[in-house]
Amino acid sequence: MLVATRSESTLPQPLELALTERRKKLHCLQQIEQIISANQGTIDDILQQTVEAIPNAWPHAAHTVARISRGTKAYQTGDLDRCPSVQSSPIRANGTIYGCLEVGYTQPFAEAIEGPFQAEERLLLDTIANRLGSLIAGAIAEESLIRTLQEKERLFKQLIAVVGGMAEMRDPYTAGHQHSVKELAMAIGVELGLPERQLEGLQLAASVHDIGKIMVPAELLCKPTALTTHEFDLIKDHAQAGYTILKDVDFPWPIARIVHEHHERMDGSGYPSGLKGEELLLESRIVAVADVVQSMCAHRPYRAGLGSDAALAEISKNRGKLYDTDVVDACLKMFNEKRYVCGC
Repeated sequence: MLVATRSESTLPQPLELALTERRKKLHCLQQIEQIISANQGTIDDILQQTVEAIPNAWPHAAHTVARISRGTKAYQTGDLDRCPSVQSSPIRANGTIYGCLEVGYTQPFAEAIEGPFQAEERLLLDTIANRLGSLIAGAIAEESLIRTLQEKERLFKQLIAVVGGMAEMRDPYTAGHQHSVKELAMAIGVELGLPERQLEGLQLAASVHDIGKIMVPAELLCKPTALTTHEFDLIKDHAQAGYTILKDVDFPWPIARIVHEHHERMDGSGYPSGLKGEELLLESRIVAVADVVQSMCAHRPYRAGLGSDAALAEISKNRGKLYDTDVVDACLKMFNEKRYVCGC
């Protein structure tokens, strides 16, 4: 004997409508959260996308207009001022009001049980307004932090410029040397495809790589004859001295470390720490090559400049031994293919 069964239970129509409206509201909140979490575009873009999602959560979506007001700006889906029924909620966070969220019907809908808007819609409006308050407060805090960091970096760059000038003023024979090393190091860094942020740190470190020379006796820096072993050891101290000068400054780039490592060599034969290979920052390896090339090109109190041919021969001969292979290849390409001119 077969018993007839119903494949689906049928809900009373009022309950089915209520569930449909509840799903719309939950979907709206989920969509808004996705918009905010994706964080694509400016705060203006996010607010405009959010206001466009709001009407779909209201019972009469085709006749619903939404507007977010923030200062002098308004993000809206229609002319709210012509709506006969409007409800609003302040956009606030931590006791601060940042704007207003409003929703209105373009039709009166006088048959609504609790007036033009129901309690659930009031709750939804407040929930969305509170979420937007958190969003805007977070964006304002982030903008303030970015401005602070930008100002801090501007001051750091001014400090580097002053410090770099001090070293060159003390040693007239290397006047312009740090600038020349910076230019060549940057050209190599660009050729290697370093990201902009890394290039910034490279540029600043190269421009002060010899700052430690302010601790070296001036008579040694200007000595017109060859240095003794002891005198050369004193000059070699400038890498450590430069690190000591810069290490306690909270730069957002590893400037002190690059200054410390710019006389290290890939095989560990450099100074002051005898580091080698991957123990060295890539920026340090770049400055090392740029420094050797520019030093050999430039005139010194005890010799005339050796020229770019001799400098390129030096890094080619010791490619992979003293100097990083990729850095040397990029430097050679700058001179041989891109006609880079040594700053002497």
